[in-house]
Order: sequence, then C-alpha cells, then structure tokens
Amino acid sequence: MGKFSKYNDIEAVMKKAERSLIDIEYEYQKYLKEERIPDSLLVEIKDCLGNLRSALDYLWHKIPRVKGDYFPVANSEADFINKTSSLDTKYIDALAKWQSYDKQSWIRCFNLFRNKNIHLTLIPQKRQETKEFSIKKDGAGITARGCTFRGNVVFGVGNVSVPIDEKTQFPLDVPGVDIKRVIWVDFLFDGSSISPDFPKGISVLPFLKSSFINIRQIISEIEQLL
Repeated sequence: MGKFSKYNDIEAVMKKAERSLIDIEYEYQKYLKEERIPDSLLVEIKDCLGNLRSALDYLWHKIPRVKGDYFPVANSEADFINKTSSLDTKYIDALAKWQSYDKQSWIRCFNLFRNKNIHLTLIPQKRQETKEFSIKKDGAGITARGCTFRGNVVFGVGNVSVPIDEKTQFPLDVPGVDIKRVIWVDFLFDGSSISPDFPKGISVLPFLKSSFINIRQIISEIEQLL
C-alpha cells in the first residue's frame, strides 16, 4: 500500500477507499451467479465513493483562497469559472483539465453516483452476461464477444465448418477444432428508477477502480503546486 498524500486527512480516506476496493472486488466474486447483489454491498460501494469524494473535498480546502465547500465539478465552463475565479491561475489550469461537461464523462458520473447514493437512495445494479468464444484450427482462428446470432450461422475455420447453436450462442463441438467458451459476468449501475437520463452501460467495479486512479492523480498534481 503506497502513500497517496502528504496530508493526514486525505491519506486516511484514500487508504480506506483502497481497502474498500479490495473488499468490494472480493465480494463480487460471491455473486457472479446471482441476479442481484445484496444491499450490504451497495452500502460498501456508497462508502467507497464517499471516501473518494472526501479526498477531493479535503484537497480543495488545501488550495489558497478557495470559495465554496466542495471540489468543483462544473456543469459548464461558466460554472467552472465561477467556482474557481478566486484561485491562482496555476490551480485553475490544473483543475480545468479534469473538467468535462459531457454527462457520460467520468467526473460527472462520479459526482452523480456519489450524490445519488448519499442523498437519494442506494443505486441499484443489474447483472449482465457477455458470451465470448474462440475457434482455432491449423493456425487459423476467429474470436467473437457479445454477439447475437440468428438462424443457421456457420463459421469456416481451417477448411472446417463450425455451426453456432442459436440457443446457447456458442459454437458446437467439431472434432479437431479447438473451441473455448467463456461467459463474462458484470454488474452495471442501473439508475433507471432514479432518473430517465441516468448514465447507462457503466460497469461498477471498473468505474470504482478508474475513479480511484483518477483521484489519486488529481491529488498528486494539485499537491505538487501547493
């Protein structure tokens, strides 16, 4: 476990977030065959997001002449300027690179997920299966992932025909052909019950990991200026 910050409060919440990520990833392995994950795990995810947000807010208050209580996540360029106008230019430039006004951007999603989890309700998740297979014969091969096949689909590999079973969406066994089949299981944030324009298709665990990495980078860049 490395060091994340020269400030005790930021360091403490980042270490807690890192431990939470390890626990969350372990917990997910228990529910790969289930249609839903328990509320207890949703609470762990909420707490992880909360600690990461606290790290940003603690960092914000280390910057001289800040106004407002929270690390800026702006809705527009004008909003960003308003939230950072009191700061030295070097801090504005460092913060600006992390802003995005696209609703599907990492920082906007991070802010939304954290706020909804804290103030509204635990964000539900939905299970998603993705099937992947590879077919190899005499040095030739093909790989397919997340595809849907209808009707009599046949792949020709190494002068051998390999049919696809429409029911399983996997290739049938053919003598002399190396076939590997994998089902990838993922859980996505499902905020359809919260808002009709809730970001779609965002995988929970990779998002938490990318959030941790991005926030660690923000801390490093800002602290170099302090």
